[in-house]
Amino acid sequence: MSTMQWLAGGGTMGAQIRSYDWSTSPLGSPETWPQDLHAVLRVMLSARFPVYIVWGPELITFYNDASLALRGNRPEALGHPLPQAWAEVWKVASPLVAQALRGKTAYIQDVPVDIVQRKGHSEETWWTASFSPIPNEGGKVGGVLIILQEVTERVLTEQRLRLLVDLSTRLRSVADARDVMATAAEMLGRHLKANRVGYYELSESGASFAVGSEWTDAVTPSLTGPYRVSDFGLLISQELKAGHTVRIDDVLTDPLTAEEAVAAEFLRIGKRAVIIAPLIRDGQQVACLYVHQTTPRHWREDEVTLVQEVAERTWTSILRARAETALRESEERFRQFGEHSADVLWILDAETMQMEYVSHAYERVWGRSLSEIQTRSQWIDSIHPEDRERADQATEAVLRGGTIVKEYRVVRPDGSMRHIHATVFPIFDEHGRVQRVAGIARDITQHDGSMVYVVDEDEGSRGELSLVLQGAGYQVNGFPSARAFLEVAPVVVPGSVVLRSYGPDGGELTLPRELKGRRTALPVIVVGEAHGDVNVGVQAMKAGAVDFLDAPYRSEQLLEAVASALASIHDLAERDQATDLVRARIAALSSREREVLDGLLAGGTNKTIARDLGISPRTVEAHRARIMERLEARSLPELVQIAIAAGLQASSPDRG
Repeated sequence: MSTMQWLAGGGTMGAQIRSYDWSTSPLGSPETWPQDLHAVLRVMLSARFPVYIVWGPELITFYNDASLALRGNRPEALGHPLPQAWAEVWKVASPLVAQALRGKTAYIQDVPVDIVQRKGHSEETWWTASFSPIPNEGGKVGGVLIILQEVTERVLTEQRLRLLVDLSTRLRSVADARDVMATAAEMLGRHLKANRVGYYELSESGASFAVGSEWTDAVTPSLTGPYRVSDFGLLISQELKAGHTVRIDDVLTDPLTAEEAVAAEFLRIGKRAVIIAPLIRDGQQVACLYVHQTTPRHWREDEVTLVQEVAERTWTSILRARAETALRESEERFRQFGEHSADVLWILDAETMQMEYVSHAYERVWGRSLSEIQTRSQWIDSIHPEDRERADQATEAVLRGGTIVKEYRVVRPDGSMRHIHATVFPIFDEHGRVQRVAGIARDITQHDGSMVYVVDEDEGSRGELSLVLQGAGYQVNGFPSARAFLEVAPVVVPGSVVLRSYGPDGGELTLPRELKGRRTALPVIVVGEAHGDVNVGVQAMKAGAVDFLDAPYRSEQLLEAVASALASIHDLAERDQATDLVRARIAALSSREREVLDGLLAGGTNKTIARDLGISPRTVEAHRARIMERLEARSLPELVQIAIAAGLQASSPDRG
């Protein structure tokens, strides 16, 4: 064995080269090696980065200490032909080595290579390398100098960051929470080359969960649906509740799935390897992002970290999407409320005094276009001159944080007047400052009762009914379903409802039944096909309808039924209007006046009320006169009747 004095140092691999029995190698004794090989070996051993040298027709392999970390658990390659030493990657390296042996340098950058032997499991790695020819003494190529750099960590980091950036970009344009989950699951699943990725959310009790949005590789079955937490093992549940991400490379060997029933459940639904990242909010587990593989898989740490990052980022987007959806739905409900409300709804910016919102009822009540009500001053100008100062002062009080109930008159362009009962209140910002002023203005002028609401799921039929009623001079508003009408029923003006019924099961009769329960001034006429069965009409009337028309019918029959229904609500409307006016006036009483009124309703005299309130009988008398004036009562018994009709309760005086 040669001492190889010309090859000193070189660390571990230098010592192994010197101690290696080269007599059995095709290269023969080191003393016979060409000087070119001596020189390049010294360069290789002194290098601080991974370097390989292959020499001779057999491509005998040499490498330095820096290469040891890249080899991992693989068998020693020193002195062996490169195709044998690099069996896993020879398919990639072979053409590059061949090019260098022809005298041309070859170079690769960020090339993916799957290897197994290094760590005992399959690895996806990336490499940058150069393959340079080494000339021998005869001027021909004697070997190849291979300089390696593993760039796996950098490539994976770049891919991870690229995915997170792309995910954030995609999610910014996704408005629905389920679509957010579906988009994120698909992007993560394709990135990880997984079989199944999805989200599940836990029930309030934490005993069950539901898989909502999920992505699969089109081969693996979906798990969408409800499940019990207990089916997947106590140990896993405890880890997730503690906020720990669960990583299982193989359910058949992992301690978390050692329980036979748990492992069997995992295998039944195609979960051989998993990552489950919990989402914890306020100390409670609320959801999880999971990644499934149907075969064993050694998850890398960067993959586990990526799943955790995607879970957190996506959940933030999910909450944002849900908040935006709730806001849109709230705005849509408000829009529908405003569109169908008989009251005028308005919102004023407290700083600019510009109207931010005015409902369409303004045009009907004020008789003006919405374009004419852009500022507070335009609103003040529409009020009767005698009421302007009082209305303006009330708004100033609201700007200071108060809530005001008031009445005033508005003058329409045609000279007619409308009496308005209004509630005005402040909307505060997060610092407690008045940011907006909002109001609800109700027209308490007597209505003519000419409104008809047509509820018919068939658009064509709904249009025909509307034309007949409009031709008779009625105002008509159509709705595609009973549910749509019931949502706005509390805020519409009194009128008759024409309900077209199609089903024999009477499902549409929910509408008259519900309106009857609410005691609204909305009598319902049901139009349907009885086919000679009197019971159909009877059922409609029992449900609360005031009339039933058997289709087909004559237009005159419909108009007669509507006229009769509207006539029945005129008296009720007048009574309600009077009651509302009294309630508004009672609400406008001062606190002391209200206390005096309560005392009068309890049967108290001026003296007893004065004693209870700690004031003089003369002061009670003054308040009493003011109350009777405001409520337009000519006597005490009439005052009591008016107050009781407005909903106040009379009680017996306390004689104790």
